[in-house]
Amino acid sequence: MPRALDILILMTYVAIATVAAIGFERLGLMPSMTAWMMGAIVFIVAGMAHSAASRAQERRVLEQEIHNLKASNLALAEEFEAAQARIDEITDELRAEAVERDNALVHEVRVLEDLVRRVGGPTSLSDKPVPTDTAEAGIDIEIVREALAANRVDLYLQPVVTLPQRRVAFYEGYTRLRDTTGRVIAPATFIQAAEQAGIMTEVDNLLLFRCVQIVRRLTGQDRKVGIFCNVSLNSLSDEDFFPEFLDFVRQNKDLAGSLIFEISQRAFEERDAVAARNMARMADFGFRFSVDQVQHVDLDLEEMERAGVRFVKIGGQRLLSAINEYEPIAGYEPGAISHEDMAGLFARHGIDLIVDKIESEATVVEVLELDVAYGEGHLFGEPRPVRDDVLEEAAQPAAGLRLVS
Repeated sequence: MPRALDILILMTYVAIATVAAIGFERLGLMPSMTAWMMGAIVFIVAGMAHSAASRAQERRVLEQEIHNLKASNLALAEEFEAAQARIDEITDELRAEAVERDNALVHEVRVLEDLVRRVGGPTSLSDKPVPTDTAEAGIDIEIVREALAANRVDLYLQPVVTLPQRRVAFYEGYTRLRDTTGRVIAPATFIQAAEQAGIMTEVDNLLLFRCVQIVRRLTGQDRKVGIFCNVSLNSLSDEDFFPEFLDFVRQNKDLAGSLIFEISQRAFEERDAVAARNMARMADFGFRFSVDQVQHVDLDLEEMERAGVRFVKIGGQRLLSAINEYEPIAGYEPGAISHEDMAGLFARHGIDLIVDKIESEATVVEVLELDVAYGEGHLFGEPRPVRDDVLEEAAQPAAGLRLVS
């Protein structure tokens, strides 16, 4: 297209020069030869004018392109500076996180060392070992101390599933001790020995701390798993230990979405002002609470909501018995709550109802009529220990949680 335009302009200049030469000749202004020379001059002048105009246009285009290039370079420079600033900011954040993790680890080790030292101190039972042959007779407190000091503390997980899909939504965590032979020490056994030795608070705190440690490692690499971790009234009311544990919780508040502290109904209702205050402080960091081991179903849901309770676990047969025998439920008169509104009653207080201790399909059928979202029990899976290699490889990406079969 530009070439055709140039040809057209050239022909126009030739035509102008020809007309000028003929005009000069016809009008008698000059001889024929001179007229045609003047026409040639007109053609040359017109060509020079056109060339000058074209160069001026090209210069303006070139200047505009140079201006655009300078603007683009400036924008790129600004983007590079912004990217560099962001990189520096991310680097500073990573360094700060590394320092915070190091500080948290140092604090964690100090707390654990202190707890192990307190558990390992002399007691009146040291000179009178308790027989270890049966659980009923109890177990030597030194075995408990040695298991805790050697970190032979296992985390067992039981799935909490969605209903009716039965997909795993959470896990409930249980801590277990092992002796030097690998034998699992039942909670009732080592708790009895610890209570007799007067170190139950230290043992309880250490087990809770170990549970939090393991949960942090399991969730450290974007593992989307929520775990219920049991906490006792001793831990919540311990004025010596709790400040250190609260500091640990504060430094690991990123676990708030994954870690749910579970307390029994009896402990919740018997908690003193200290325990209530400590629960509130943990809730301020975003941590949630669950109430289990429900004996009576006439629950104070408003008080639970204020205390940061977001889950309530009621045994399947216990809940169905309360409904069928027309017991008052959550402040309502017997029979006042329809089956399909049972879960909704809890939800209106920001609490999810979990029916646990489900052992049969018949119970599931009845529970589904209550529109309950979550279920737990041996029917969906028994507690199984987390494999050691999962904990050791927690720093590496993993597809999911592997348990001992």
